[in-house]
Amino acid sequence: MPILDLLAGTRPTMPDSTPGTTSKPQPNRPRRRLLLVDDNAEGRRALARLLEFYNFDVTSAADGASALHALRQSPPPEVVLTDLLLPDIDGREIARQANAVSPKPTVVMITGWDFGSDLPDQATWGVDHVFLKPLNVADLVAKLKVAETGKG
Repeated sequence: MPILDLLAGTRPTMPDSTPGTTSKPQPNRPRRRLLLVDDNAEGRRALARLLEFYNFDVTSAADGASALHALRQSPPPEVVLTDLLLPDIDGREIARQANAVSPKPTVVMITGWDFGSDLPDQATWGVDHVFLKPLNVADLVAKLKVAETGKG
């Protein structure tokens, strides 16, 4: 189960693609458009690479202004994956703006903040899911696949 430590900037290896496993991308499926917003350049590149492996078409943004610009492009992303703390605006503002896009993308917040047992109310933040760093990529991809099929 790949875990990506965005804070430490580790260099992850690609997930196991042994024949018979489900970790291989399905090349005949259309790639889902994903906007990845994170100011940590090394972590953003590593996560983008992993998400591309899992059949996402990733557009990356290093700050909120770039993310808001990308949200206005056509076609809009189907998934917005944003860090909470960015150098210019808060990731919650990215989520708020993403919720105004039509069709509404799945919005996922990632954060290194330790909330203890008081994980923020996702609806209050305007996000569909919150993931804490270090990010478990397998769990993230599983949630996005459920969201894609409309089951979650």
